[in-house]
Amino acid sequence: MALDAATAQEMIKKLAEDRATYLDTLTRAHDVLAKALEASVTGKEPPKLTSEAVRRNTANTIDVESIQKSSTFSPGDSDTDDNESMFVQEPLPKEQYDEVGLKKHIREYKWTSFGKKIVGAVLDNKQLLERTHMFPITQGPVDDRSHLSHYSIFDVSNDGAPLEIHRADDKPASRAQTIWNNIKAINADDSRSRKAVGRITIVREPSPLLFAALHYTMNPHFDMDEIFQMLVEDKTTAFAHRPFSTDDTQQRSFVFTLDYFTIIGDQCEPATWQRSSEKEGMDAETHIPVSRCSSVVALSLSGPPARPVKNKARRAEQKTGYIFDPFSPWRVLSIQFYPDWKHSIDAHNSTRHYVNGPEAFLITLRAEFKDAGKRLMEVYNRIADLVKMPPNFMFNRDARDRLLFEDEDFTFSRRYFWAHQSLGIMNEDIQEMILAYRKVFTEHVWDGSSKLIWPGDESVSSRYANWRKRMKNLRTDIENELQNLENIANMNTEKMKEIKGLRDNLFSGTSVLESRKSVDVAMITVQQGHNIKLLTLVTIFFLPLTFVTSVFGMTNIPSDASFHAFGVVTAVICLPTYMLIGSLNTNSGVHFWRTKTRQFFALIGNMFTKLFMFFGFKPGWDNQNEHPDPSIPKPLQHRSQSAREGMAARGNIPTLATSFTSTSTNRRPTLSPTGTMNNGSTQNHLPRMLTTTSTVRFEDEKIEEEPDTGPRHLIRKLDHGDHRRTGSWGTLN
Repeated sequence: MALDAATAQEMIKKLAEDRATYLDTLTRAHDVLAKALEASVTGKEPPKLTSEAVRRNTANTIDVESIQKSSTFSPGDSDTDDNESMFVQEPLPKEQYDEVGLKKHIREYKWTSFGKKIVGAVLDNKQLLERTHMFPITQGPVDDRSHLSHYSIFDVSNDGAPLEIHRADDKPASRAQTIWNNIKAINADDSRSRKAVGRITIVREPSPLLFAALHYTMNPHFDMDEIFQMLVEDKTTAFAHRPFSTDDTQQRSFVFTLDYFTIIGDQCEPATWQRSSEKEGMDAETHIPVSRCSSVVALSLSGPPARPVKNKARRAEQKTGYIFDPFSPWRVLSIQFYPDWKHSIDAHNSTRHYVNGPEAFLITLRAEFKDAGKRLMEVYNRIADLVKMPPNFMFNRDARDRLLFEDEDFTFSRRYFWAHQSLGIMNEDIQEMILAYRKVFTEHVWDGSSKLIWPGDESVSSRYANWRKRMKNLRTDIENELQNLENIANMNTEKMKEIKGLRDNLFSGTSVLESRKSVDVAMITVQQGHNIKLLTLVTIFFLPLTFVTSVFGMTNIPSDASFHAFGVVTAVICLPTYMLIGSLNTNSGVHFWRTKTRQFFALIGNMFTKLFMFFGFKPGWDNQNEHPDPSIPKPLQHRSQSAREGMAARGNIPTLATSFTSTSTNRRPTLSPTGTMNNGSTQNHLPRMLTTTSTVRFEDEKIEEEPDTGPRHLIRKLDHGDHRRTGSWGTLN
């Protein structure tokens, strides 16, 4: 029997629906039987089968007789199991996209700088936008490496069971074309009775064109520009629902991004906007190919807002915001770009049930934390293998010497430095992930008392009670994954201590080796000094002989002259020179000649002084100990006046002369710290501010202030004939 294309297409579609229904019924039956087996073991009441189709439910009972068709958020609604479903019931709105709209979106959308980094290859390829089919048609390797992209897309129906989408095509298509066919429509088939209330879209290593397709299809529900920015930036961040944002997509969405290092897998390449290690010039045995990568997990709640909320911040621009029902239709988007083969592809399957979007979001986030632990653990193992001791370390001396003494390329210093710093950066990434989670998922979020993030506790309805119970178990699973990350951070810290010890031992051994080399160099330098000294002595030995022979070798000296004069001159010149050089070669000789030289110049100076004084001239060097004549004006000093000198020059401070009567001319007056001068039984108070030349007269003494800009000293001059004595008494403050 011949079939036309339309009939064959209709039959294929019907078979696909029958297959989905069969798998769904089989899964439900499996759950019921598993619960019955568990009840028989634990002694609990076995589950009941009602007239309605068998369906999965994680609550204590599954005998739900009726299904509520809409999700409500009001605590006053009936919360009995007879009239309320435990799962989201309202389907997602119908959406349909095509390549024409994608081309228009790529051309006309105002891409941010981060978006241009990701989809720049598409924006610059004008020929791609002119082609009839933008995505590769045939299977196999392609230039944009989209054949290595992977995806998992699930439609979740009103019983909470996710059904993976595998759309049937007329002919085999490329991986990029298949992904596009699966994300371009949702609930578009009106003939299907099972409508999706939720959509889980997971795309791994998408090509630039697939990034543009995700931006096109998801931009009405997520702030895709913000998501692209979070992918490009090297930072782990989390943005919960922002009810007071002016962007509607930010009010509906919850975004969490993870950023850390991973080992580049075989046949994998990082994106152009990701940072990675260099490949050229690296040793294949010791080089660790790492890349800085990231992923985004986002949740969007559809439908109208559940209720408004007021912003109590004093400086808030947006006074009113909106929060959305956790049981409204939802979408979960996960974009993972890790160039390796360590993705968890079993995070979602048809054996699970999701009561709402937040639960599916948290399960996806838990899988990302798990993958982060696997990747970071592999980085730790590779670094540990890089710095560990070789197998023959205990038996081979050369192997120990290579680790103890640095080579000319500083191999181990470079290796230890890179390993130590890389482990430290890994710990920073782990702390950022944990802090981002703790900052958003507070205790109020988990118990439902939060006013902005998924509000509603167990007292709202049985639906919320069931959801909060599942949330507790999910929280325990996420905390276990975070504990695993903390354990990796502790292992990194211990390994950093070990690497620091290896580095210190390397530095110590290398320092000892360098010190030995320095000693050898010093010995060579000393030997060279002895050689130069010997050469100098030989040169000095022949220097006077050369002088004498050059004198007697002149042409005006008769050739028949006697050699007695030559011998005498040679002895007179050479012997004193040799004696002088020999004495200067010792410390005692140097000290002897230094002393004698000073005495000689002192004698010469005294002779010239007496000679000059004999002729009535007094040399200047003999006046150093004499006091200058006060009648002779001092030369001008090129400096600014102090405040005291300026005031004295303007006459603001009068010159003060104070007389004292002393019972003894030999008793010295003293100055107290308060400016009081004590002289025996007589006390006189001196003013705190004195002039530059204030004087105090005694019977045979004169006290005058020493001119100084700092602390002022009193100088006593005793006149006893021609003899004058100068002394310092104290300081006036």
